[in-house]
Amino acid sequence: MHTFVDHPTNLSLDPWPHLIVDNFLPEDALAQSLSEIQADSYSYDIEYRGTGRIEFSVLKSPALWRQIYSKRTVSVLSSAFGVKLVLDKHNLVQLRRMNEETPEFPTHNDFADNEDTIASFLYLSDGWSPSCGGRFHMFCSKEQAIPSFSLSPIRNRFLAFRTKPTHWHSVERVYGWERLSVLSLWNVCAPEREPLPDSKV
Repeated sequence: MHTFVDHPTNLSLDPWPHLIVDNFLPEDALAQSLSEIQADSYSYDIEYRGTGRIEFSVLKSPALWRQIYSKRTVSVLSSAFGVKLVLDKHNLVQLRRMNEETPEFPTHNDFADNEDTIASFLYLSDGWSPSCGGRFHMFCSKEQAIPSFSLSPIRNRFLAFRTKPTHWHSVERVYGWERLSVLSLWNVCAPEREPLPDSKV
């Protein structure tokens, strides 16, 4: 059973390591971010992946950009995963949407060759209930039918995980609700090598 606490460095290990932090943003920062998102217009690009699809737009909220790309967020992730990291600026920070027209996203992993990254999501939509769907399912394998754990997309909940080939997950379909989240991708820095001792002649 998962217990959601505000301690930012506790990784849950079932079924694979991931970080969950509730009430991630201070209330005033969350309110300002939501106000900026609602005041702007977003046109979502669509990318199909198998039977699933991603609906995304570049995040326009300055307040939320500052919160995501902050020393605190970097510190939380670095402490939890025990690595140094930097924001992947080529991927930018994305606002993602799911609604009743969006199909479920099937079981997959986010691994890419020659990349070592951490994906983080911040859920923004209010009013979630079990009938809304949109849970983030985690699996031990691609063939597993019933998820080992399902995460509810509650507003201001933060999720992060390394994009390993064994980190299988899916997102269930949404019903009567709009699921907004912010995706950030972080590059894990290679560990610094210890300097070689001076050779003696």
